[in-house]
Amino acid sequence: MIDYKGIKKIYFYTKEIDMRAGMHKFQILLCCNFTPVEMMHTLFVFCSKDRKTIKIYYEDDYGTWLLINKINFTKFKWPDITRSGGYQVSDLKQILRGLKIMEEKNKEIGY
Repeated sequence: MIDYKGIKKIYFYTKEIDMRAGMHKFQILLCCNFTPVEMMHTLFVFCSKDRKTIKIYYEDDYGTWLLINKINFTKFKWPDITRSGGYQVSDLKQILRGLKIMEEKNKEIGY
């Protein structure tokens, strides 16, 4: 399984993608944009148009993983992709549990 302690980065794919795609299509898509070193220990998260299916592509020292998570009665709360500062493993776990990630807004207090 995925060793969450070894995850370097998490990328969320923002465009629509055919969820019937298999391992090879995801590899081709990612190889065009990332080097093999960048792909190792990095999670690439793809969401279906109806927000009911998520696929996660992951490579580690033992091979390549394509994980699928489907839900029936609700939708995944897809994060705001414009968020600065990136995403952490805890953010991905919240999305997979159906929780929404909300960015804290810095409020300036004026006197």
